[in-house]
Amino acid sequence: MALARKCHYNAKRLAEAEGVSIRQLERDFRLKLGLSPQRWLDLEKLTIAKELLLAGNAVKRVAIELDYKRPSHFCRHFKMLMGLTPVEFVLKSRSVVSLSGNTWR
Repeated sequence: MALARKCHYNAKRLAEAEGVSIRQLERDFRLKLGLSPQRWLDLEKLTIAKELLLAGNAVKRVAIELDYKRPSHFCRHFKMLMGLTPVEFVLKSRSVVSLSGNTWR
């Protein structure tokens, strides 16, 4: 994860950091994980985004933290991967948590 962040979640930069060609990195990832390096990086980034959002960080702050040029780009990418906007994700997560508590009698 640290290397993913250091490479700004970019497969080409990750290949350079590992000292391999992008093609070799793609072969290794497909063989070991069954997905492309960029897909893996996107999923790692999504995991961090969800953690930051659930910790109460504003969407704009999360976008900046994860190197998006604009919050709208982050929102579009998040929705593409999650099927929800960041705000919808937080609201849905909060409602699930409140429903799973011992509030029923």
